[in-house]
Amino acid sequence: MIELEEAVSLLVNSIKIETKTEKLDILSAYGRICAEDVTAPFSVPHFPKSGMDGYAVRSQDTKGASRETPIQFQVAGEICAGDYLFIKAKPCTAVRVMTGAVVPEGYDCVIRQEDTDYGQEQAEIYVEGRPWQNYCRIGEDFQAGTCMIPRRVRLGAGHIGVLASMGIREIEVLKEPKVGIISTGNELVPLTSPLGEVGVYPSSAYAIAAQLKAQGVQVPFMEICPDDARGFSCMLDERISQADVIITTGALSVGKKDFLPEALETMGAERLFHGVNMRPGTPVMANRYKEKLILSLSGYPFAAMVNFRLFFWPVMARMVGDDSLSWKKIRRMVVEGNANAAKRRRFVQAFSDEMGVHIFDRNHHSSVLSEMLRSNCIIDQKQGSVISPGDMVDILYWKQDR
Repeated sequence: MIELEEAVSLLVNSIKIETKTEKLDILSAYGRICAEDVTAPFSVPHFPKSGMDGYAVRSQDTKGASRETPIQFQVAGEICAGDYLFIKAKPCTAVRVMTGAVVPEGYDCVIRQEDTDYGQEQAEIYVEGRPWQNYCRIGEDFQAGTCMIPRRVRLGAGHIGVLASMGIREIEVLKEPKVGIISTGNELVPLTSPLGEVGVYPSSAYAIAAQLKAQGVQVPFMEICPDDARGFSCMLDERISQADVIITTGALSVGKKDFLPEALETMGAERLFHGVNMRPGTPVMANRYKEKLILSLSGYPFAAMVNFRLFFWPVMARMVGDDSLSWKKIRRMVVEGNANAAKRRRFVQAFSDEMGVHIFDRNHHSSVLSEMLRSNCIIDQKQGSVISPGDMVDILYWKQDR
């Protein structure tokens, strides 16, 4: 068995970085990965404008102004946002300007209206102004030709707003990655069928698919495969062209029906690893087949979730260039609950809030999924260690579902 970090490194270094792109309108591009460096076609603002309602003046003319000794200015005109009025700057003249209005050439300062007498033809100024005070210069936000949005950034509302401010209607984005899921097991039953006496619904596949879709990953297929090597081989060959990565669950360990390692070897898949020094999900396996990654997770629901979160998201982060998808590790104090001695490096589900880390004492079995309803992280418990309230632990957390 290898360590978690080595396994993740093998996966990340084996993955092909996504390069396929498509052009979308900017609203449809929300949440997608930008595939190009977007440069400013013009400066923003492209004209000098006022930062507030007030009077545009020459700052040098306001020297010595105060409420005790106001300076009177001749009001040469009024400009609102969206208006244009040619006015030539002259000493001791002012132009009434509203927020966002163009500041005529020659004026280098805007005095807020609260520091005046609000005069219409003559205005008294009660404060000294500084050069460029309340004055937005050309290109203050973006200079023409500068990079506004670099490639490999996930586009949020702010990015969409910036694109719209530039009149950009379409943008090149990465095509959404496609991940197919194959659940193995004679006991598995489609949700459209009754369970029968001993059937089980494929809960792991649906939990995985939901997380994939929440982060903008397409799921082109979710298949159930009986415990049959030949049937799996046919299914994989039929489906592999439809996905960038394929996730399988089950048939990994040393039981009579655990056919998957041998089946993939017989098909000629390149084994990256099989077995990681961790619990739950020890028998996790990764292969490359026909230039595609096959990530095989434990058949137990919670173990499958641990495998999926620890191994898949670093792969996707590398593929699309979005590091926020990968898990992060921080150190925090346990304030509630215990974890018994770990015979092997163990990942314990927990809940982290402003108070600290809460461990659920009820059930840590890898076959139990219900406790995940209350968890938002997992504790990385060292081999041989015991965890009690007051202990400092490493917790791993991941990007939450949208």
